[in-house]
Amino acid sequence: MALTTHPSLSRSNHRSTVDRVRDSLRFTLADGVHKVNHNGKGVQEASSYIAGLTARPYWDVHGGSFPWMVTLEKNYETIRDELRAGLANPDVERLGNSVWVPAVRDDADGYGPDWRTLVLQDRGEWEPTNCGFFPKTVALVKAAGTPSVEVFFAKQAPQTGIKPHTDFTNFIMTSHLGLDVPPAPQSWMKVGEETAYWENGKGMCADTSFIHSTYNESETEDRYVLIIRFWHPELTDHEKNGVQFLFDAFGDLSPEGLADSRVKAKARAALYDGSQTGAEVADDFKASVRAKVVGGTGIGADLTLGDAPTSPPPPESPPAKGKAAKGVAAMIADAKAASDDKAGGKKTKRNKRNKRKGAGGGEGLGLLAKGMK
Repeated sequence: MALTTHPSLSRSNHRSTVDRVRDSLRFTLADGVHKVNHNGKGVQEASSYIAGLTARPYWDVHGGSFPWMVTLEKNYETIRDELRAGLANPDVERLGNSVWVPAVRDDADGYGPDWRTLVLQDRGEWEPTNCGFFPKTVALVKAAGTPSVEVFFAKQAPQTGIKPHTDFTNFIMTSHLGLDVPPAPQSWMKVGEETAYWENGKGMCADTSFIHSTYNESETEDRYVLIIRFWHPELTDHEKNGVQFLFDAFGDLSPEGLADSRVKAKARAALYDGSQTGAEVADDFKASVRAKVVGGTGIGADLTLGDAPTSPPPPESPPAKGKAAKGVAAMIADAKAASDDKAGGKKTKRNKRNKRKGAGGGEGLGLLAKGMK
């Protein structure tokens, strides 16, 4: 059956939604890089890329796209006070997970030894122990309807900064809420060709697939902000659910793990007024690729995404070797192995792009980050 006539896609009228997520996966697996010098805005570079999303270094927090940030600005003192209490509580570092840890990615030197984070949410999963120490902050983020993927406190020491880099992902943006920062203009973040200065109680929302850098020029004061990495506002609910499904699936490629990822997708779908269930999002993905296989242009017939048939019919002829004969799960596993151990264990360009911290941190959250760390 042709991709454009698949009944689920026609019924939902969300063909482009499913296509963009699938195409993003293909783009990443092919080691693609979208690099554009936007006139007057700066250089955008993304290896995890969804086409058609507005590319802009800084977005207007009060322009209507980020009502959740406006709510957090109004309640910043509650978040600041809870952070201060956490800094004074020795149990946070003793009992918490990944508390004030430095960057451990390949280019960690660019972050400097004194850039530290305390993770509350990582790739959509809340960290229960750390959240227990900051219940008011977590409650405010959730109550505001924040479309968060990662949430963490970040500390930048005096006279330190982060060198120019990209997060390599255009469909997840980055916001900062100033909590305890030096007086402007002593601490700043440059995104593309635009520079903004942190202020207490003020939020900023940026597309960090643009080359960006930071610095704290103060000689005495640390800079503390709440960083939230969130879905690009032009993504549909179906796309967010589909990408989150991939994040979850890459975490456990076993049949049980993949089936669990589909269950989670279905549960998320119940939270929004979509015309597809989470299962249909996954089914569309699988059926679309199977349709391509039938047409001779697909990337794999047996996707093995948690619903493999119990008694598959034997093939009429042996499948051809190579990438075209492999299922998506097998392709991901092969890509992960190649990233981890290519050329006798040497670090590869792809590995360097996608490697990230064990728990949050604000560096690249690529489409394959969870499966290729």
